[in-house]
Amino acid sequence: MGNRAAGRHAARPRPDHADGARRLFDAKAACWPAKYAPEGPLAGRLAQLAGAVTGRVGDGGELLDLGCGSGELARHLAGIGYRMTGCDISPEMLRQAELADQAQGVRWIRLDPGWRTLPLAPGGLDAVIAASVLEYVPGPRAVLGECARVLRPGGILLCTVPDLAHPVRWLEWPLSLVARTPVALLAQHAWPRLGSYLTYLRISRQRRRVRWWRNAARHAGLTPASLPGRHPPRAPLRLLAFTKPGDATVPAQHHWGFQ
Repeated sequence: MGNRAAGRHAARPRPDHADGARRLFDAKAACWPAKYAPEGPLAGRLAQLAGAVTGRVGDGGELLDLGCGSGELARHLAGIGYRMTGCDISPEMLRQAELADQAQGVRWIRLDPGWRTLPLAPGGLDAVIAASVLEYVPGPRAVLGECARVLRPGGILLCTVPDLAHPVRWLEWPLSLVARTPVALLAQHAWPRLGSYLTYLRISRQRRRVRWWRNAARHAGLTPASLPGRHPPRAPLRLLAFTKPGDATVPAQHHWGFQ
């Protein structure tokens, strides 16, 4: 059902980029769940996002994990009582998610790589989580608009974006220029691990300052919100939160072009 619904709302404004993101994460799917193991590199991110959700959304809320990957966050939140939908453009990531879904009842939806509209009703969600998603999409303003559309008044959007103030991002900037040259193709064949990293940098091109994200969210009808606790020091990702005001009027969908 999810695949058919996604297909009805599909469009491919930039198929090269969108399909590149799908291929990147299809290739990572087999080893992705291990990153969320207790000693894995993404275990802290899982705890941070889950804490942000429980600090802002009451028990039994209806949530969307946009770009859910192999589904660790969606399954965790479903296990503590939230009604979860997880969606992704990577069929291999979703296959991992479905295999590991031990009766948690998560609804899994595969999106077309060039999707423009989420196959969800307007105003029905208490929260949308977009963890390390916005950096890959061709049109982040359009995605923020869709998040605003499916949120109920008072709902919250939680997203992580690259923190440009982190030293890791300083190194990635010159490497991202290399990633757009023929050198990257040579590296992909000669040194697969380096080639994979350069592919990630080529796909992850929405590197924006926090002020830009806040302005884009405001244009979507969302308001910056505070989160309980402190942001971890020197983290390469920045966790941002936005709410949909009770009287928000989201701009018409056709205003949101991928650009």
